[in-house]
Amino acid sequence: MADEQNDESDVVERCCIMEILEYGSKENKSIIFIHGFQCPYQIWNRYIDYYKEKYHVIIPILEGHNPKKKEKFVSLQQSAKEIEDFYISNYGTDVYAVYAISYGGIIAANIWQNRRLNISKLIFDGSPLTSYPKILKSYLTKFYIQVTHKSQRRDKKTLAQAVKGICPKEHLDDFLQVMDNMSDENIRSYIEAWSNYKLPKNIDTATTKVYFFYGTKSNEILARKSAKYIKRYYSNSEIIRLNGKGHCETALFDPDEMINYLNKILFCDR
Repeated sequence: MADEQNDESDVVERCCIMEILEYGSKENKSIIFIHGFQCPYQIWNRYIDYYKEKYHVIIPILEGHNPKKKEKFVSLQQSAKEIEDFYISNYGTDVYAVYAISYGGIIAANIWQNRRLNISKLIFDGSPLTSYPKILKSYLTKFYIQVTHKSQRRDKKTLAQAVKGICPKEHLDDFLQVMDNMSDENIRSYIEAWSNYKLPKNIDTATTKVYFFYGTKSNEILARKSAKYIKRYYSNSEIIRLNGKGHCETALFDPDEMINYLNKILFCDR
């Protein structure tokens, strides 16, 4: 049976800024964690628990991913601006660290290139920061729409695959809440924005040290391409290869191991 299209009429036109959560003392240095496309923000729970005692932890919930409401994704630039506006209006311009996984890295890259915030440590994980063949756009759009519809129907095979490679089992309910609120329009808009994005070659890195994590499994092909790109054009960057790991696998499925990697970055001088 073919998947039916979502009814777009129940998607609320965005009339307010994205929801941004905060944990820990606001007097401490800030770390912004940005989740990926179709990823629940709750995957940061372990990171929040660990870092909130020493840092001010900030968690944006990207448009279309809020479990409490349906929102419309407008653009990468708008998402970056909302995070910037929130931070500047409350805390000024200095950010100690940004850690972004997968698609969230594109938004982090937009924030970096805008130069409205002074980021000391910018950490990408599996982020697709270079353009890809246009033929992929159609495939990815159909793939994500199909997976979303099957998840909304609670297709058993799809859910089994989800807990193996998309989200940990303990966050399956959170993932399904995201999928239930995910519209076809938002999927198309996210993929369109992704297909058109390429990190500039000449962003000033005088105040920012860049780190890029990527795995070696086949689903990291776009991340590997981005890692090579960053290494080529940003000489002060550090590339960390996670052997035998898939797309954001360590961040999602072994947060304690990822925290160990992050601590080596966060607790060292530039």
